[in-house]
Amino acid sequence: MVPDWKTKGKRRSLGDSFGDAMRGLLFTVKTERNMRIHLTAAVYVLFFAPFLGVSRGEYAVLILAVALVITAEGFNTAIEMLCDYAQKSYNPFIGRTKDIAAGAVLVCAGFAAIIGFVVLWRPAELWALCCAVFTSPVYCPLFIVVSVAALVFVFVGPVRIAEWFKVKKK
Repeated sequence: MVPDWKTKGKRRSLGDSFGDAMRGLLFTVKTERNMRIHLTAAVYVLFFAPFLGVSRGEYAVLILAVALVITAEGFNTAIEMLCDYAQKSYNPFIGRTKDIAAGAVLVCAGFAAIIGFVVLWRPAELWALCCAVFTSPVYCPLFIVVSVAALVFVFVGPVRIAEWFKVKKK
């Protein structure tokens, strides 16, 4: 049963549920640097994997590993927020709880990295892809621009990027 404060006595639609989920995901991307790191790594892995000749099954395993890490980071963020709400001052039990949640993300990310290494470690194909990208007059500058944009996205974050472009109203 959904609490009345959320529904105001009305029945919620499936669209409402998806909207809530998207808001939660976007909030996590906006506020959590680690989520932005995971997403950026996922985009690079999933973009370049087909150029390395991975099979559909291998690609599915990569997608599953990415989903596991992003899901774990979402749960970690939710647990940390709930702990911060429940306990305003330092509490060793809350600290340990947050450490355990972060450790679970670390385990997921570590195994995802191992999966990525096992699936994507193809020295000949990697070398050919690097040569194709870095010797191209089009792909090399594009790769550099996209990499800089990714670093800005990860370490500055979408909120501060939006502030850069916000026009001050008088």
